[in-house]
Amino acid sequence: MDPWKQRACENAEGLEKEIARLSLLTGPIREELPLITKYQDFWNQARCITTQFKQVKPLAKEDRDRLWKQFSDLCGEVKTKQGLEYGTLQKLSQGHYDEIMALLEWAVLPEDAPVNDIGKLVEYGHTLRVAGELLGRYKQEMIAKHKKKCFERIQAIRKVHNAAWDSFNEGKDREEMGTRSRLRENLENNYERCRKAAVALEDFKGIADELQSKIATAWNEEWRADAIARLTATQRRIRDIEDGIHKLETWIEEDTRTLRGE
Repeated sequence: MDPWKQRACENAEGLEKEIARLSLLTGPIREELPLITKYQDFWNQARCITTQFKQVKPLAKEDRDRLWKQFSDLCGEVKTKQGLEYGTLQKLSQGHYDEIMALLEWAVLPEDAPVNDIGKLVEYGHTLRVAGELLGRYKQEMIAKHKKKCFERIQAIRKVHNAAWDSFNEGKDREEMGTRSRLRENLENNYERCRKAAVALEDFKGIADELQSKIATAWNEEWRADAIARLTATQRRIRDIEDGIHKLETWIEEDTRTLRGE
């Protein structure tokens, strides 16, 4: 075979294999990835193949046209699918954006808030922290402009919070400020633990209600006995959580008094 034709055939086979590998990136293997990153590998590989079309020589015209059409059709299909899914992503992102921005409104310190009201500073700071955590959790499901606006809003509110804490700490020596910083961190952590415990408490109470309903309607004694045993364990867990919440509330109150200097 003519050396030019042999080399051209090898180049065509190489490009065909690359396009076949590219098509694998559109399959179910990527269905579980977040929408915003789902096609990232595909387009990275597609750019590499585009470069190969420009650089690979020799290549017969009929092979180039055939392979380019195959490659272009595949990219077109993915672009159409991605566009449809992007519409879904925008709606999902809008929901996350609205949730975070609504929470941030609760994190804004009132203009007339006294700087020595530690409870308020910690409470509003905790809300700001939760909003930041949500942004981190949802970032793969949000479009760039929504993430940018949320981030900028968080930064602006945090700046006001930091200024309020600076005013509160004004005149305090370094050792005392270190102690207050630790107390503030403890307060924020305990607020978060208290919030999570309250959510868990509601969940277990719901489970207890379901079990009580099963016990009342059970016609099988074995099932009834099993439900009673599970209800007993659930009620014990509810008491433990309630005791934990009480302790957290006590610690929050004690740390708040300490920060106030009481």
